[in-house]
Amino acid sequence: MIIGLLRNGINDQTIISVIAFLIAVAISISVHEFAHAYIAHKNGDDTAKLLGRYTLNPLAHLDVFGTIAFFVFGFGWAKPVPINPLKFKEYKKGIFLTSIAGIVANIFLAFLGA
Repeated sequence: MIIGLLRNGINDQTIISVIAFLIAVAISISVHEFAHAYIAHKNGDDTAKLLGRYTLNPLAHLDVFGTIAFFVFGFGWAKPVPINPLKFKEYKKGIFLTSIAGIVANIFLAFLGA
């Protein structure tokens, strides 16, 4: 991302594009991680809620190194939502639904954005 900015120069259109991209990434990360927390909570695990991660606030999900990597290399990651599968009402079902929740949220956002 930074290399692309240096190569193409900084103008008004570039600044607008970068801001729009950062907003989209913040929303995507928040919705993805919230989906994991929401489904885990619905299956009986309150770990994410107790640790303040049951939120759409992007600041709660930012990982320092993942954010730095994002700006330097153009990809990054968020802090994984903590879960305790032993609290699930149905262990296997809870694990499965919680794991695919982020992917389903990403697909939903892709269709919404399209």
